[in-house]
Amino acid sequence: MAIKEELKKAVPMPLKILKYKAWKLSERVKREWDTINARVNPRPIIVLGNQKSGTSAIAALLAEMTDLSVSIDLRKEVDNPTYHKVKRGDLSFAEFVRVNKLDFSRDIVKEPNLTLFYKELVEYFPGSQFVFVIRDPRDNIRSILNRLKIPGNLSSLSPEYRGEITPAWELIVDGGWLGLKGENYIEMLAERWNLMADVFLNHRQQMILSRYDVFVQDKVAAIERLAQSLNLPQVNDIAGKVDIQFQPRGNKNVNWGYFFGSENLAKIENICAQKMSKLDYPVDMDRG
Repeated sequence: MAIKEELKKAVPMPLKILKYKAWKLSERVKREWDTINARVNPRPIIVLGNQKSGTSAIAALLAEMTDLSVSIDLRKEVDNPTYHKVKRGDLSFAEFVRVNKLDFSRDIVKEPNLTLFYKELVEYFPGSQFVFVIRDPRDNIRSILNRLKIPGNLSSLSPEYRGEITPAWELIVDGGWLGLKGENYIEMLAERWNLMADVFLNHRQQMILSRYDVFVQDKVAAIERLAQSLNLPQVNDIAGKVDIQFQPRGNKNVNWGYFFGSENLAKIENICAQKMSKLDYPVDMDRG
């Protein structure tokens, strides 16, 4: 009798899996069909910044307030990233946009990796407005590592951790394809933050800066100011949606010294000190 009951419980599980796979397939087919029929928006608002700097929340809330469509990341690039192919010239930027034209059809396009192609974006979308989201590198790198479930105090990444990183995130953790150099994963992520910060610092007159530390203090007010800067109408009240998690939450309660250890924290501060100063992030702080 007990065996029969267990078998009854076990039967629905394969059916659930089959239904899930069928749903995923239908979603993929629909997305491919939508992509075929999509038209690239010639003047999207493009939200840039490093991964885990608050770009998703800011782009999503801006879209909600202004009643505009939004792409949160380029979906096709999640499973099969091609940014490195564009960077080395194996894939033209025009073809890259064509492949991802469904996401480029929205009013607002948020994708941190596009920060690495600012020159190409300006040439392809000459009428676009650009928003750049910045976050203190110590918080930013901690959030990336929280997302990947990687400790911040390692001297190097063991195969155990490397094996869990997806191809899309591998391009973020290892910046070799961008010409970045670092003795370990912390230095690589610090150099990536510098590279991203330089995009803003070199083009600050063409971008609207959104500071994550200011955003979290009063999210509604920050999005209102951003909408005003972009000359967008404020259509919807977002007060009830500011605490929605648009990306997995990191652990903000662990201080920098404990999370990174003194050696790795010093690496970040030494590498990023110059850019931090230009962006008003003091290095000499109470260790977060």
